[in-house]
Amino acid sequence: MHKYIFSYPTSLDHYTADAFVVRCFDNRFWSVFHKCIKAQGLKHIDLESVAGGAKIFSSPEQEGDRDFMLRELEKSIKLHHTKKIMLFTHHDCGAYGGFGTFENNTEQEFAFHTEEHRKATAAIRGRFPDLPVESYFMDEQGIVGIS
Repeated sequence: MHKYIFSYPTSLDHYTADAFVVRCFDNRFWSVFHKCIKAQGLKHIDLESVAGGAKIFSSPEQEGDRDFMLRELEKSIKLHHTKKIMLFTHHDCGAYGGFGTFENNTEQEFAFHTEEHRKATAAIRGRFPDLPVESYFMDEQGIVGIS
């Protein structure tokens, strides 16, 4: 018999993923991220938390990092029939060198992240051209959609 440290029932029913979500593991933005997911009515997400979030697609530290995450996305699509991908980055991200990298200029930082999301989307569409991709930037005020 197992001795559980925490007991809570878990459904083993298979699901369709509303989204494959990639966010930075920086916990400062967990609350706003979680509330956004709930507000959008997403019930099942396949969540990946990596330093820099969408950076793994746009500017990976090693090319193999992007390939790994594309394989993870491929598995999500195969196993959970994923409907879309949601990419997140955030203000003052250490993976990008922090806010000082942008001379503490919010417009410069946001423009940079917008370009990073464009590159990330292109990398994903190169492998999955029909998968919708949504991009978001988080800061201390909330979440901004990037088009």
